[in-house]
Amino acid sequence: MSLTISERRVGDVTILGLAGRLVLEDGDAPLRERIGTLIAEGRAQIVLNLHDVTYIDSCGIGVLVDLFHSVRQRDGHLKIVCPSQRCRRVLALTHLLTVFDPFETEDEALQSFAAEPLHVAPPD
Repeated sequence: MSLTISERRVGDVTILGLAGRLVLEDGDAPLRERIGTLIAEGRAQIVLNLHDVTYIDSCGIGVLVDLFHSVRQRDGHLKIVCPSQRCRRVLALTHLLTVFDPFETEDEALQSFAAEPLHVAPPD
């Protein structure tokens, strides 16, 4: 099953629901393109719901890390929610659970955006 991406907005946050396999052949390009478009539109507060991700390989992990850094460079935040048992196991093995700090529910992830410090550019 290839990766499918659903999208919805809650305030300034975009929630992307991923379903299927997050692997090189199936999920790499569409997810990169979607996040790239969101960043270009100035929508860098993103939640990835991984509940329906059935498989993730090393490329999928690499995509998540790369996207995390891309969003952070735009003063945004990328959060993951509801990782499947398989995803959680891979994230634990790669020590990325501490980087992504997954949330159990979308509501918890949404509330965490309010607690994030604002990034204010210094005056010229």
